[in-house]
Amino acid sequence: MRQHTGYSKELKSDQLSIETSRASKKLAERNLMDHHNEHLFRYWGKADPAYPGEPKWHPLVYHSLDVAACGQTLLEGQHAWLETLCRLSGMPVGTLKPWLVFLLAIHDIGKFGDGFQSRCPDWMKHLQGRVANVPHDARHDTIGYELAMARLPEWLGRSDLGQRGGSLLRPWLSAVTGHHGKPPRSDRNNALLLRNQFPSHVLEDAKNFVGDTATLLMANGCPLPETRNGSSEAFKRTSWLLAGLAVAADWLGSNTRWFPYRKPDLGLVEYWEQIAVPTAQLAVHESGLASPSIAQFMGIRSLFDIEPTSLQSWADTAPIADGPQIFVLEELTGGGKTEAALTLSARLTAAGRGQGVYVALPTMATADAMFDRVRKSGVWKRLFAMDDPQLVLAHSADWLKLRLEEVNRRDAGYGRDEEPSASRNCTAWLSDSRKKALLADFGVGTIDQALLSVLPVRHQSLRLLGLSTKVLVVDEIHACDAYTGELLERLLQFHAAMGGSAVLLSATLPQSQRTRYLKAFASGAGFAARTAESMAYPLATHLHADGLKEQVITARAEVSRRVAVDTVHDEDAVLQRLFGTISHGGCAVWIRNTVVDALDAWCKWNALHPDCPAMLFHARFALADRLQIGAAVLRDFGPDSDSTTRAGKLVIATQVVEQSLDVDFDDMVTDLAPIDLIIQRAGRLQRHVRDTQGNRLQEKEAHDERGGACLGVFMPNPEDEIKKSWLTSLLPRAARVYPDHGQLWLTASWLVNNGGFDLPGQAREMIETVYGDAAFDAIPEALRPVADNADGSRRADRATARGTELVFEQGYDPTSLQWDDDADAPTRLGEKTARIRLARAVEERLEPWARKDPRVDWALSELTVPRRLIAKESDRYAEIIEQAKTSMADEGRYCLVVPLTAMDKGNWRGHAMNLQGNEIKEITVIYSPETGLSIEKGAEDESD
Repeated sequence: MRQHTGYSKELKSDQLSIETSRASKKLAERNLMDHHNEHLFRYWGKADPAYPGEPKWHPLVYHSLDVAACGQTLLEGQHAWLETLCRLSGMPVGTLKPWLVFLLAIHDIGKFGDGFQSRCPDWMKHLQGRVANVPHDARHDTIGYELAMARLPEWLGRSDLGQRGGSLLRPWLSAVTGHHGKPPRSDRNNALLLRNQFPSHVLEDAKNFVGDTATLLMANGCPLPETRNGSSEAFKRTSWLLAGLAVAADWLGSNTRWFPYRKPDLGLVEYWEQIAVPTAQLAVHESGLASPSIAQFMGIRSLFDIEPTSLQSWADTAPIADGPQIFVLEELTGGGKTEAALTLSARLTAAGRGQGVYVALPTMATADAMFDRVRKSGVWKRLFAMDDPQLVLAHSADWLKLRLEEVNRRDAGYGRDEEPSASRNCTAWLSDSRKKALLADFGVGTIDQALLSVLPVRHQSLRLLGLSTKVLVVDEIHACDAYTGELLERLLQFHAAMGGSAVLLSATLPQSQRTRYLKAFASGAGFAARTAESMAYPLATHLHADGLKEQVITARAEVSRRVAVDTVHDEDAVLQRLFGTISHGGCAVWIRNTVVDALDAWCKWNALHPDCPAMLFHARFALADRLQIGAAVLRDFGPDSDSTTRAGKLVIATQVVEQSLDVDFDDMVTDLAPIDLIIQRAGRLQRHVRDTQGNRLQEKEAHDERGGACLGVFMPNPEDEIKKSWLTSLLPRAARVYPDHGQLWLTASWLVNNGGFDLPGQAREMIETVYGDAAFDAIPEALRPVADNADGSRRADRATARGTELVFEQGYDPTSLQWDDDADAPTRLGEKTARIRLARAVEERLEPWARKDPRVDWALSELTVPRRLIAKESDRYAEIIEQAKTSMADEGRYCLVVPLTAMDKGNWRGHAMNLQGNEIKEITVIYSPETGLSIEKGAEDESD
């Protein structure tokens, strides 16, 4: 069972209940109902003329107690949150908890002001017998912050807290008044602001509310210590979690499902005891926010039905330290990193080092694949000792994936009466927003959702709160560029400071990058900085308070192999090689660096070999078509493929086959790419053990019968005279995708000099040759300016990240800076893109390109392209585009619609606009479900 501590009858014996009883006696003695309450009920907190019932408003003081009760119940139900708050603040639980509950009770104190009350003038007139003409240019959160900063010390009888500009209270008050997801704005005109908002009688009512609430919730008075050095810094650190708690408590306390509007028929004491607290216990219970019950760890075989690899065996037995700790697991694809990471997660949670898990991946596709893998295996359930743990998918299109699964089930005749939900075992309240998703027991999603917790975006504090009790697992960290890597470092610092633990996974991680992540975690946890030293591979690194342990791991026999390399310098030679494989019954793939290169190669191949056409796979298809192609690739070349599906087939693809797809080709050619991506791509070459016809061999001792893996690399010769145009003369479009030509030359040179690579034996050498500290000195002089520019860009990207990310030591501070919504959050840098929705023009109206289900067809008609290709909708279709957007669930916000009309041979033509120089010009768009989207040649230099 889930530990619904706040939901049980044992609460009667809780210390806070005792304090509340004492406070109740004091309040009875003061006979507040005869005086204060009459005035306090003149203020509305929630109002809605469309509310289905009576009254149409909810008293402000009731709402304030609703939220305080939710906060109290959350603190009682999530012990790890309260423990972390106590550790960060340096205050004991018996002192801290009532103080936090009181702060939550005054979170909306700004709503007493005339500016807020006059937003519903009819209710203000009805309740107060007056109206006010006050500008609405300041939000109630900012008003409340300014009021509390100016008056709270005096009202609490603690004038010492007002010293130094109230710096001791500042982080606390910013956290609770910023309950709408961002800190309140600082305002230099606060004196004038408060004078306009709070006439003397209103100010008196606000004062009485604070006094009554303090007496109700803090039996021993204000618990803050005397001002002293260090208190302010400690409270700044605490404010991050308090801000998240305030958001969660306000969301629960504002939900009329649990807290319906009520007329003011009870005094504060009676409402608190009879309504607010019991209802909050129910709300926390039904929302799934109580602390989960963690299962005892019974060994890796209790989680997985496997024979453990060396890495997995180490994860099963390595000592778990006290306090926050970080693991870095480096092993080849197929080496069992995921199982090892989840084993460590189960051990950490069982040891009290976490209350759940969040697995972060680089892309939506990899997150979807991991979510399916975790869900189907059932491993997530085995981490918890209860029947209803929550599993949530968290990325920007998670709703679409889950809705598609529902549609597919219904199409198949299953579950036609089921209500859509994120999971049969997931609480709907958590799954209705990815902002809440990190609060779930077990989450899988993109790294972006975790990175948002250290960026100035709305509700970052809620994400940080959810992550604070999780074991953070980050997969494929080598995929992080300079900007995202810097954000990950900051995330690790925050996570460690909150007391969290992390597990990082990579197949190809430079030593310098591993050191940066270890140092970032150490700085947050307060450890001495440690430098990664071991150059062994595979390797497991463990950092904790007592030191750094680097454990050499024995590679898994199934992934240990020699991959020969055959360099190819001519496209015709590539096509000849691929034809040789296909004509002998094998299957092959050519991985190209750009969409245009892939399309050109596909056209050349099909012109030469019309009897065995190639399949084209890239990211510039409408989602419906891309999903269909991806499913076909997985069917024909995946783990269950055999000679009947594989024989004589060729795929020409972009980087979409690098990650997430478990596919296996007999032969592979790849365009030159950085060496870590060469290793990644080679993982799809003869990935499984098969016979000469391509049938899977299941025997453990079986050997692949296809003659050994030989990777073709299409690249310029690194031994020729090196000029600035060394790369662009053969692969001109690759320059935009991989701008560091020095790294590409180092990759090419290493591959030529070694004729191939042994995995895992040479993996570390390969990575350090290209990314190590001494790598630049080996780059030819002609390529150094380009390499310098690329290095400068990386440094600039890191600096941009440092200028964007939050600073833990500053706390949840009032700010005049712009906090964005997460839709605009810069979790990644790169070329600006545009969301395109393709539409079929049918009799003066537009229909979505996809024809799967009306609820998801517009989403399935989407694709993303660089904004330089399509920047604006065509003016000639403006009227019908606007009509079409009214039929979209999101009304077409943030997307561009491209109408298409049918041509011959399955092609469709449309028009849009793009920016050419400083001028917007119309272009012709061509789309085919076989080739994807392209711009008609001559309209624009389509360089990728």
